[in-house]
Amino acid sequence: MMHGELGAKILSRLIRAGGFVRGSELAKELGVSRATVHRVIEELREMGYAIESHPRKGYRLVVGDELSMAPQYVMELLRDKVKVRPLLHFIDACRSTQDIAELFIKEAGVREGLIVLAERMTAGRGRMGREWYAPPGGLWFTVLLKPPRMRGFQLLSIAAGVAVAETIRELYGIDVKLKWPNDVVYKGRKVCGILVEGRFEADRPQYVLVGIGINVNNEVPEEVRDVAITLKEILGRNVPRLPLLTKVLMKLFNYYQLLREGRLEEVLEKWKRYSETLGKRVKVIGIMETVTGTAVDIDGDGSLVIETDDGERVRMYAGDVIYVDEDVGGEERSKRGSSGEPGTK
Repeated sequence: MMHGELGAKILSRLIRAGGFVRGSELAKELGVSRATVHRVIEELREMGYAIESHPRKGYRLVVGDELSMAPQYVMELLRDKVKVRPLLHFIDACRSTQDIAELFIKEAGVREGLIVLAERMTAGRGRMGREWYAPPGGLWFTVLLKPPRMRGFQLLSIAAGVAVAETIRELYGIDVKLKWPNDVVYKGRKVCGILVEGRFEADRPQYVLVGIGINVNNEVPEEVRDVAITLKEILGRNVPRLPLLTKVLMKLFNYYQLLREGRLEEVLEKWKRYSETLGKRVKVIGIMETVTGTAVDIDGDGSLVIETDDGERVRMYAGDVIYVDEDVGGEERSKRGSSGEPGTK
Protein backbone atom coordinates (compact mmCIF):
# COMPACT_ATOMS: atom_id res chain seq x y z
CA MET A 1 0.00 0.00 0.00
CA MET A 2 1.32 3.44 -0.88
CA HIS A 3 2.19 5.71 2.04
CA GLY A 4 -0.20 8.31 0.60
CA GLU A 5 -3.10 5.90 1.09
CA LEU A 6 -1.85 4.98 4.55
CA GLY A 7 -1.54 8.64 5.41
CA ALA A 8 -5.16 9.28 4.48
CA LYS A 9 -6.31 6.34 6.61
CA ILE A 10 -4.20 7.43 9.59
CA LEU A 11 -5.45 11.01 9.33
CA SER A 12 -9.03 9.80 9.17
CA ARG A 13 -8.51 7.63 12.24
CA LEU A 14 -6.88 10.45 14.24
CA ILE A 15 -9.63 12.90 13.28
CA ARG A 16 -12.38 10.47 14.30
CA ALA A 17 -10.64 9.70 17.58
CA GLY A 18 -10.41 13.33 18.65
CA GLY A 19 -7.55 12.30 20.98
CA PHE A 20 -4.62 9.95 21.29
CA VAL A 21 -4.43 6.65 19.41
CA ARG A 22 -1.68 4.14 20.19
CA GLY A 23 0.76 3.33 17.43
CA SER A 24 0.24 -0.39 18.02
CA GLU A 25 -3.50 0.07 17.55
CA LEU A 26 -2.98 1.92 14.25
CA ALA A 27 -0.55 -0.76 13.06
CA LYS A 28 -2.98 -3.55 13.88
CA GLU A 29 -5.94 -1.85 12.19
CA LEU A 30 -3.96 -1.14 9.02
CA GLY A 31 -2.04 -4.40 8.91
CA VAL A 32 1.38 -2.75 8.90
CA SER A 33 4.33 -2.49 11.27
CA ARG A 34 4.67 0.19 13.95
CA ALA A 35 7.78 1.39 12.13
CA THR A 36 5.68 1.99 9.02
CA VAL A 37 3.13 3.92 11.07
CA HIS A 38 5.95 6.07 12.47
CA ARG A 39 7.33 6.77 8.97
CA VAL A 40 3.90 7.78 7.67
CA ILE A 41 3.37 10.04 10.69
CA GLU A 42 6.66 11.76 9.88
CA GLU A 43 5.54 12.20 6.25
CA LEU A 44 2.29 13.79 7.45
CA ARG A 45 4.26 16.15 9.67
CA GLU A 46 6.38 17.18 6.71
CA MET A 47 3.14 17.94 4.86
CA GLY A 48 2.18 20.39 7.62
CA TYR A 49 -0.05 18.31 9.89
CA ALA A 50 0.62 18.95 13.58
CA ILE A 51 0.70 15.48 15.16
CA GLU A 52 1.71 15.10 18.79
CA SER A 53 3.51 11.98 20.01
CA HIS A 54 3.36 10.52 23.53
CA PRO A 55 5.44 7.50 24.62
CA ARG A 56 2.46 5.78 26.24
CA LYS A 57 -0.63 7.35 24.68
CA GLY A 58 0.44 7.30 21.03
CA TYR A 59 -0.42 9.97 18.46
CA ARG A 60 -2.86 12.88 18.44
CA LEU A 61 -3.74 15.29 15.64
CA VAL A 62 -3.39 18.86 16.91
CA VAL A 63 -5.21 21.32 14.70
CA GLY A 64 -6.39 24.69 15.87
CA ASP A 65 -9.80 25.77 14.69
CA GLU A 66 -8.60 29.24 13.73
CA LEU A 67 -9.42 29.84 10.09
CA SER A 68 -6.89 32.67 10.08
CA MET A 69 -4.30 29.87 9.82
CA ALA A 70 -5.86 28.66 6.58
CA PRO A 71 -3.80 30.58 3.99
CA GLN A 72 -0.50 29.10 5.17
CA TYR A 73 -1.89 25.70 6.22
CA VAL A 74 -3.97 24.96 3.14
CA MET A 75 -1.53 26.37 0.61
CA GLU A 76 1.27 24.21 2.00
CA LEU A 77 -0.80 21.02 1.91
CA LEU A 78 -2.17 21.60 -1.59
CA ARG A 79 1.19 22.48 -3.09
CA ASP A 80 2.10 20.10 -5.94
CA LYS A 81 -1.05 18.02 -5.32
CA VAL A 82 -3.44 19.84 -7.65
CA LYS A 83 -2.97 21.35 -11.10
CA VAL A 84 -4.77 24.56 -10.18
CA ARG A 85 -2.58 27.04 -8.28
CA PRO A 86 -4.65 27.98 -5.22
CA LEU A 87 -4.55 31.45 -3.68
CA LEU A 88 -6.49 31.65 -0.41
CA HIS A 89 -7.75 34.83 1.23
CA PHE A 90 -9.27 34.72 4.72
CA ILE A 91 -11.79 37.32 5.87
CA ASP A 92 -13.21 37.38 9.38
CA ALA A 93 -16.61 38.72 8.28
CA CYS A 94 -18.22 39.79 5.02
CA ARG A 95 -21.61 40.01 3.40
CA SER A 96 -20.91 37.12 1.02
CA THR A 97 -17.79 35.29 -0.16
CA GLN A 98 -19.33 35.25 -3.65
CA ASP A 99 -19.42 39.05 -3.61
CA ILE A 100 -15.84 39.32 -2.35
CA ALA A 101 -14.63 36.95 -5.07
CA GLU A 102 -16.36 39.07 -7.73
CA LEU A 103 -14.74 42.17 -6.25
CA PHE A 104 -11.31 40.55 -6.54
CA ILE A 105 -12.04 39.73 -10.18
CA LYS A 106 -13.09 43.30 -11.02
CA GLU A 107 -10.39 45.09 -9.07
CA ALA A 108 -7.41 42.79 -9.44
CA GLY A 109 -8.17 40.47 -12.34
CA VAL A 110 -7.13 37.47 -10.27
CA ARG A 111 -6.26 34.11 -11.76
CA GLU A 112 -8.07 30.82 -11.45
CA GLY A 113 -7.70 29.17 -8.07
CA LEU A 114 -8.72 32.11 -5.88
CA ILE A 115 -10.38 30.95 -2.65
CA VAL A 116 -12.26 33.39 -0.42
CA LEU A 117 -12.89 32.00 3.06
CA ALA A 118 -14.90 33.74 5.77
CA GLU A 119 -15.51 33.01 9.45
CA ARG A 120 -19.01 34.42 9.09
CA MET A 121 -21.23 36.08 6.53
CA THR A 122 -23.94 38.62 7.17
CA ALA A 123 -25.79 38.49 3.85
CA GLY A 124 -25.10 35.11 2.33
CA ARG A 125 -27.39 33.86 -0.38
CA GLY A 126 -28.50 30.46 -1.58
CA ARG A 127 -29.94 29.11 -4.78
CA MET A 128 -33.04 30.75 -6.23
CA GLY A 129 -32.45 33.92 -4.19
CA ARG A 130 -32.86 32.40 -0.76
CA GLU A 131 -31.18 33.59 2.42
CA TRP A 132 -28.09 31.77 3.65
CA TYR A 133 -27.39 31.86 7.39
CA ALA A 134 -23.63 31.63 7.99
CA PRO A 135 -22.57 32.19 11.62
CA PRO A 136 -19.10 31.49 13.06
CA GLY A 137 -18.05 27.86 13.27
CA GLY A 138 -18.92 26.68 9.77
CA LEU A 139 -16.96 26.56 6.55
CA TRP A 140 -18.11 29.27 4.16
CA PHE A 141 -15.97 29.76 1.06
CA THR A 142 -15.98 30.49 -2.66
CA VAL A 143 -13.63 29.09 -5.30
CA LEU A 144 -12.93 30.88 -8.59
CA LEU A 145 -12.57 28.65 -11.66
CA LYS A 146 -12.14 29.53 -15.32
CA PRO A 147 -13.25 26.60 -17.50
CA PRO A 148 -11.74 26.85 -21.00
CA ARG A 149 -14.95 25.76 -22.73
CA MET A 150 -18.65 25.29 -22.15
CA ARG A 151 -18.70 21.49 -22.20
CA GLY A 152 -18.67 20.07 -18.69
CA PHE A 153 -18.80 23.34 -16.79
CA GLN A 154 -22.45 22.75 -15.88
CA LEU A 155 -21.32 19.73 -13.87
CA LEU A 156 -19.21 21.87 -11.52
CA SER A 157 -22.01 21.94 -8.95
CA ILE A 158 -22.32 18.16 -9.23
CA ALA A 159 -18.54 17.81 -8.81
CA ALA A 160 -18.55 20.11 -5.78
CA GLY A 161 -21.26 18.04 -4.10
CA VAL A 162 -19.29 14.86 -4.75
CA ALA A 163 -16.11 16.43 -3.34
CA VAL A 164 -17.82 17.41 -0.08
CA ALA A 165 -19.76 14.17 0.36
CA GLU A 166 -16.73 12.00 -0.35
CA THR A 167 -14.56 14.01 2.05
CA ILE A 168 -17.06 13.73 4.91
CA ARG A 169 -17.48 10.00 4.33
CA GLU A 170 -13.73 9.37 4.26
CA LEU A 171 -12.72 11.61 7.18
CA TYR A 172 -15.54 10.86 9.61
CA GLY A 173 -17.22 7.67 8.41
CA ILE A 174 -20.57 9.49 8.14
CA ASP A 175 -22.98 8.02 5.59
CA VAL A 176 -23.93 11.30 3.92
CA LYS A 177 -25.86 11.29 0.67
CA LEU A 178 -26.39 13.66 -2.25
CA LYS A 179 -29.78 15.17 -2.93
CA TRP A 180 -30.11 16.52 -6.45
CA PRO A 181 -28.51 18.64 -7.57
CA ASN A 182 -25.79 19.04 -4.97
CA ASP A 183 -27.07 19.14 -1.39
CA VAL A 184 -25.10 16.97 1.01
CA VAL A 185 -27.55 15.47 3.50
CA TYR A 186 -27.51 13.17 6.51
CA LYS A 187 -30.73 11.32 7.27
CA GLY A 188 -32.70 13.91 5.35
CA ARG A 189 -31.08 16.98 6.96
CA LYS A 190 -28.69 19.23 5.09
CA VAL A 191 -25.00 19.32 6.02
CA CYS A 192 -23.81 21.33 3.03
CA GLY A 193 -25.23 23.51 0.30
CA ILE A 194 -23.60 24.72 -2.89
CA LEU A 195 -24.20 27.76 -5.07
CA VAL A 196 -22.61 28.08 -8.52
CA GLU A 197 -22.67 31.43 -10.32
CA GLY A 198 -20.73 32.72 -13.31
CA ARG A 199 -20.29 35.17 -16.10
CA PHE A 200 -20.62 34.20 -19.75
CA GLU A 201 -19.84 35.97 -22.98
CA ALA A 202 -20.78 34.60 -26.40
CA ASP A 203 -21.83 31.33 -24.73
CA ARG A 204 -18.36 30.91 -23.22
CA PRO A 205 -17.71 30.92 -19.47
CA GLN A 206 -15.51 33.83 -18.41
CA TYR A 207 -15.40 32.60 -14.84
CA VAL A 208 -17.39 30.42 -12.47
CA LEU A 209 -17.76 30.93 -8.71
CA VAL A 210 -18.36 27.77 -6.70
CA GLY A 211 -19.75 28.73 -3.29
CA ILE A 212 -19.70 26.01 -0.64
CA GLY A 213 -21.23 26.16 2.82
CA ILE A 214 -20.65 23.30 5.29
CA ASN A 215 -22.31 23.16 8.69
CA VAL A 216 -19.42 22.17 10.95
CA ASN A 217 -19.40 23.60 14.50
CA ASN A 218 -21.84 26.47 13.93
CA GLU A 219 -25.21 26.88 15.56
CA VAL A 220 -28.34 26.08 13.56
CA PRO A 221 -31.44 28.18 14.32
CA GLU A 222 -34.24 26.38 16.10
CA GLU A 223 -36.69 26.98 13.27
CA VAL A 224 -34.66 24.96 10.76
CA ARG A 225 -33.19 22.20 12.88
CA ASP A 226 -35.53 19.70 11.28
CA VAL A 227 -33.94 20.36 7.86
CA ALA A 228 -30.32 21.27 8.71
CA ILE A 229 -27.65 19.58 10.83
CA THR A 230 -23.99 20.14 11.70
CA LEU A 231 -21.07 17.72 11.74
CA LYS A 232 -20.63 18.58 15.41
CA GLU A 233 -24.15 17.40 16.14
CA ILE A 234 -23.65 14.16 14.21
CA LEU A 235 -20.29 13.31 15.82
CA GLY A 236 -20.97 14.73 19.27
CA ARG A 237 -17.78 16.81 19.33
CA ASN A 238 -16.08 19.79 17.71
CA VAL A 239 -14.59 19.10 14.29
CA PRO A 240 -11.24 20.61 13.19
CA ARG A 241 -12.09 22.64 10.12
CA LEU A 242 -8.73 23.04 8.39
CA PRO A 243 -8.22 19.36 7.45
CA LEU A 244 -11.83 19.28 6.23
CA LEU A 245 -11.32 22.41 4.15
CA THR A 246 -8.05 21.13 2.70
CA LYS A 247 -9.43 17.78 1.61
CA VAL A 248 -12.59 19.29 0.09
CA LEU A 249 -10.48 21.71 -1.94
CA MET A 250 -8.13 18.96 -3.06
CA LYS A 251 -11.02 16.81 -4.27
CA LEU A 252 -12.82 19.75 -5.87
CA PHE A 253 -9.74 20.74 -7.89
CA ASN A 254 -9.14 17.13 -8.92
CA TYR A 255 -12.74 16.60 -10.06
CA TYR A 256 -12.55 19.93 -11.89
CA GLN A 257 -9.51 18.58 -13.73
CA LEU A 258 -11.52 15.51 -14.77
CA LEU A 259 -14.19 17.80 -16.23
CA ARG A 260 -11.55 19.80 -18.10
CA GLU A 261 -10.26 16.56 -19.59
CA GLY A 262 -13.76 15.60 -20.74
CA ARG A 263 -14.05 12.71 -18.27
CA LEU A 264 -17.60 13.70 -17.32
CA GLU A 265 -18.87 10.18 -16.77
CA GLU A 266 -16.41 9.59 -13.92
CA VAL A 267 -17.87 12.52 -12.00
CA LEU A 268 -21.46 11.49 -12.78
CA GLU A 269 -20.82 7.92 -11.62
CA LYS A 270 -19.52 9.21 -8.29
CA TRP A 271 -22.64 11.34 -7.86
CA LYS A 272 -24.86 8.34 -8.64
CA ARG A 273 -22.95 6.26 -6.09
CA TYR A 274 -23.81 8.69 -3.28
CA SER A 275 -27.26 9.76 -4.52
CA GLU A 276 -30.30 9.51 -2.28
CA THR A 277 -32.57 10.91 -5.02
CA LEU A 278 -32.38 8.27 -7.73
CA GLY A 279 -35.04 5.60 -7.48
CA LYS A 280 -37.35 7.73 -5.35
CA ARG A 281 -40.71 9.22 -6.20
CA VAL A 282 -40.23 12.98 -6.29
CA LYS A 283 -41.89 16.27 -7.02
CA VAL A 284 -39.49 18.75 -8.61
CA ILE A 285 -40.60 22.36 -8.41
CA GLY A 286 -38.87 24.28 -11.18
CA ILE A 287 -39.06 27.87 -12.31
CA MET A 288 -41.49 27.18 -15.15
CA GLU A 289 -43.06 23.86 -14.24
CA THR A 290 -43.54 21.23 -11.56
CA VAL A 291 -43.00 17.57 -12.42
CA THR A 292 -43.92 14.51 -10.35
CA GLY A 293 -42.62 11.01 -10.99
CA THR A 294 -39.72 8.69 -10.26
CA ALA A 295 -36.15 10.00 -10.45
CA VAL A 296 -34.47 7.47 -12.73
CA ASP A 297 -31.18 9.04 -13.84
CA ILE A 298 -28.93 12.08 -14.05
CA ASP A 299 -28.02 13.16 -17.57
CA GLY A 300 -24.65 14.21 -18.94
CA ASP A 301 -25.53 17.87 -18.43
CA GLY A 302 -26.48 17.35 -14.78
CA SER A 303 -30.23 17.42 -15.37
CA LEU A 304 -32.45 15.07 -13.37
CA VAL A 305 -34.38 12.58 -15.48
CA ILE A 306 -37.89 11.91 -14.15
CA GLU A 307 -40.23 9.23 -15.41
CA THR A 308 -43.80 10.42 -14.99
CA ASP A 309 -46.78 8.21 -14.28
CA ASP A 310 -47.66 8.07 -17.99
CA GLY A 311 -44.18 6.83 -18.90
CA GLU A 312 -42.84 10.11 -20.26
CA ARG A 313 -39.25 11.02 -19.39
CA VAL A 314 -38.76 14.66 -18.44
CA ARG A 315 -35.46 16.43 -17.73
CA MET A 316 -35.32 19.08 -15.01
CA TYR A 317 -32.36 21.44 -15.09
CA ALA A 318 -33.06 23.34 -11.87
CA GLY A 319 -35.53 23.23 -9.03
CA ASP A 320 -36.34 21.95 -5.57
CA VAL A 321 -36.77 18.24 -4.97
CA ILE A 322 -39.50 17.07 -2.63
CA TYR A 323 -39.71 13.37 -1.84
CA VAL A 324 -43.21 11.94 -2.08
CA ASP A 325 -44.23 9.01 0.12
CA GLU A 326 -46.33 6.66 -1.99
CA ASP A 327 -47.39 4.68 1.08
CA VAL A 328 -49.51 7.51 2.42
CA GLY A 329 -51.46 8.46 -0.64
CA GLY A 330 -48.81 10.66 -2.18
CA GLU A 331 -48.27 12.79 0.91
CA GLU A 332 -45.16 14.93 0.67
CA ARG A 333 -42.93 13.63 3.45
CA SER A 334 -39.99 15.98 2.95
CA LYS A 335 -40.02 19.69 3.49
CA ARG A 336 -38.78 21.86 0.68
CA GLY A 337 -35.24 21.96 1.96
CA SER A 338 -33.03 21.59 -1.04
CA SER A 339 -31.42 24.99 -0.95
CA GLY A 340 -31.07 28.26 0.82
CA GLU A 341 -32.23 27.59 4.39
CA PRO A 342 -30.28 29.16 7.22
CA GLY A 343 -27.12 27.21 7.80
CA THR A 344 -26.91 26.14 4.16
CA LYS A 345 -25.93 27.46 0.77
